[in-house]
Amino acid sequence: MDDRKTSVPFTFDSSVIETALRNIQSRKLNTRTQIDAGLFREVSRILVGGVETGYNAPSGDNAFLQELRTNTEVFAAFKAHRMGRDMASQLLDDDGNVKSFQQFKQDTEGIVDHHVNAWLRTEYDTAIRRAHRAAEMRQFIDEADVFPNIEWLPSTAVTPREAHKPFYHHIWPINDPFWDAHKPGDEWGCQCGWTSTDEPVTDNRGLEDPDTAPVSPGLGGNPAKTGQVFSDDHPYFPSDCAHCGFYNASVKNRLAALFHDRKKDCYDCPFIRACINDLSGKDNSRRNKELYRRLKEDKDYHHVKYDRASGGMSASHKEHNFDEVGGKYEKTAQKVGRRTGHAVVLESEYHGKDGQRFTEGTWDGLQCEIAGTETGTDNNILRSLEHCADKRATEIAILVFPNGGFSEQKIRRAIGRYRGLEKLDDGEYVPFKRVICIQDDAIVYDEPF
Repeated sequence: MDDRKTSVPFTFDSSVIETALRNIQSRKLNTRTQIDAGLFREVSRILVGGVETGYNAPSGDNAFLQELRTNTEVFAAFKAHRMGRDMASQLLDDDGNVKSFQQFKQDTEGIVDHHVNAWLRTEYDTAIRRAHRAAEMRQFIDEADVFPNIEWLPSTAVTPREAHKPFYHHIWPINDPFWDAHKPGDEWGCQCGWTSTDEPVTDNRGLEDPDTAPVSPGLGGNPAKTGQVFSDDHPYFPSDCAHCGFYNASVKNRLAALFHDRKKDCYDCPFIRACINDLSGKDNSRRNKELYRRLKEDKDYHHVKYDRASGGMSASHKEHNFDEVGGKYEKTAQKVGRRTGHAVVLESEYHGKDGQRFTEGTWDGLQCEIAGTETGTDNNILRSLEHCADKRATEIAILVFPNGGFSEQKIRRAIGRYRGLEKLDDGEYVPFKRVICIQDDAIVYDEPF
């Protein structure tokens, strides 16, 4: 791979930032101990994609590639955690009051720009290079009987760094401990290379000193042996278990017993793995993939889609009626639900035997009804809830705000007024299980009723 061509474009979904900011501003997310799931999934998707782009090893090495993927997810979780904390640092004004959403969003623009356009860009390019280096090293080891040594090649950068120049064209055995501590790519942006060779080992006296070639925090170790693209001395990682935001005091003693005398073991921490499984919705992903495969083969359904990044899926029954007005809200809910890891299936709306129409479909297996709140006023939101209650089987009310106007205060007021209908006993009230609000192609509210 030509290191000069590793800067491959990627796209970060801006709506993920919008949703994360709303979750922080509405206090749904405690950034000290929690991670925004959408933020994690987007960062993980990009960095794991970088690993997959760079790791072009021969077939049959899939187990090691999966190890690289899994460990990169851990790094992505710590990055998303840091990103959330940095954004939350701008939440309060000088008087200690929560800022308006627009002010909060404006004040975090610089932070988001650094995390996405600068740091994630560098981390993505580094993931490509380091994964490629890991593949090369494993190939060097496999071919050691023919080419037993490795030569450090000069940088291809326009302005090579001085620290690595002493290593140019020096040769060490493949199994030399030198390669565990030093290698091309030990510093951010390094474009040095290496190659296997049968040329003799050079005189390397004085080059094994750890201070000879500095290693950037987060780029230590040999990925081909550790399975870690980024080492856990990166600033995103905690200094020790006591300062980790992933687990609370109730599990610290249990983890201490697992780690014995080790300072920390972030990549093998069972609690972090459990957090990642929850954040990535892996269990839902498996169920959604099974549903996707089943409906893909069912001739009664079309537009069956699966989102590999989120694990979400969507499908529509051929007898579902997409009318001119409501149809656009239903399609928006489908798209947003699929992109955020949910299963959204729009079913036939033909009348049932009891004379009532079926709900529009299911959201994660629960009966859902979708309504548009065009004006976003309290009365409009209340009417949307009443519309969802027209279908007596509705379990999830999904409100789409096509023209803006969402605020949590409005939603809570409208729900309070809607609850009052229960006392009227006139058939207008349904006790929903959840209420979900969508605005600007993002879920901005998702709460139990």
